[in-house]
Amino acid sequence: MASIERTAYPRFKRNLTQKELQDVYSPTPQEIQFAYSAARGAEPLLHLLVMLKAFQRLGYFPSISDVPVSIVNHIRQQLSLPPELQPDVTPRTTL
Repeated sequence: MASIERTAYPRFKRNLTQKELQDVYSPTPQEIQFAYSAARGAEPLLHLLVMLKAFQRLGYFPSISDVPVSIVNHIRQQLSLPPELQPDVTPRTTL
């Protein structure tokens, strides 16, 4: 049986290594530049980059609650944002 990560409906791996976080979920300088130009505030900035990296990996946008904390923490650290900052999106953005 194929692992859940290799099925037609990909999901996040349960245990991500530091190397996987670095290789797969680290935003590039171009992605960071795009996020700063598109997001208004630190919470939407973090949310945008988490969703971007999740989409690149999975091929769809998951719910923010489905993204492993380790990925959010890694991206937050890459952006040098405070540890208490949570990804957020304004109500106008959601449908």
